[in-house]
Amino acid sequence: MKLRAIIVDDERHSLETTAILIRKFCPDVEVVAELQNPIDAVEVINTEEPDLLFLDISMPKMNGFELLNVLTYKEADVIFTTAYDEYALEGFKQGAVHYLVKPIDAEDLVESVQRVKKKRSEGKVSGINGMGLKPKIPISSLNGVELIEVDQIIRCESDGNYTTIVLQQRKITVSKTLKEIEKQLVDFPFFFRLHNSHLVNLNQVVKYIRGEGGSVILSNQEEIGVSRSKKMELLEVLGIN
Repeated sequence: MKLRAIIVDDERHSLETTAILIRKFCPDVEVVAELQNPIDAVEVINTEEPDLLFLDISMPKMNGFELLNVLTYKEADVIFTTAYDEYALEGFKQGAVHYLVKPIDAEDLVESVQRVKKKRSEGKVSGINGMGLKPKIPISSLNGVELIEVDQIIRCESDGNYTTIVLQQRKITVSKTLKEIEKQLVDFPFFFRLHNSHLVNLNQVVKYIRGEGGSVILSNQEEIGVSRSKKMELLEVLGIN
C-alpha cells in the first residue's frame, strides 16, 4: 500500500529532516509536498488530497489545529510532529493517528506509518475529523508517546506519584498521579472515582455487591471497594435503586 503524504512545518531544518527520514525509512510513503507556510498548505492539501499529513503544531499565523479546522478535505490521517509534548492530548482530540516528538526517532516514525497502514487495511474510516477512530489518551514513555485506547482501560490505581493502568490485556505503570490521569479522562464521563486510590471504567463493571460502601466486580473479575461517600452517587449512575 503506497501512501501519498504532505509535510507541513514552518522550520526548514525540521521539514527537510522529516522528509529525509520518511524517504529513508518509509519507502511505501511518497512525499508529494513539503510546505513551510501553513496558509499555503491549506490550498495544497485540499488540491492534492493526500493519504497522510505530517503536521507541525506550533507555527506562526496558523497553528496545526487551526489548519485542520479550515480544511475542506478531511480524509487524511494525521501524524503530529512537534517539539512540545504537552500538545499530545489536544492532538489526540483532533483525531491524530500518532504523535511524534522532535527530534523524530526513526523507529517511532516507522511505527506511526504502520499504524496508518494497518488502520486503512482493516477498512477503518479515515479522516482528520476523527470519524471511526477509537478514543485514546496519550501516555508518555521513554521512547515517545503511547496512545492508549480508552475503552481498553478497566481501572486506574494510585500508587503515590505513580499510577497503574489496568488494560484488558496488560498493565502499565506511569509516572503520573491518579489526579493527572483523571484529568486526561475528563471527556469520558464513564470513568468514576470509587475512592481516593481507584478510578474505574463503569463500562467494565459487571456487578455491584451491597455493603456499607459496597464493592464492584469488574470484567476481569477484580473486586474493588467503594467509599461510603461515593456509594449513592455510584448507585445513581448505575441505575441501581
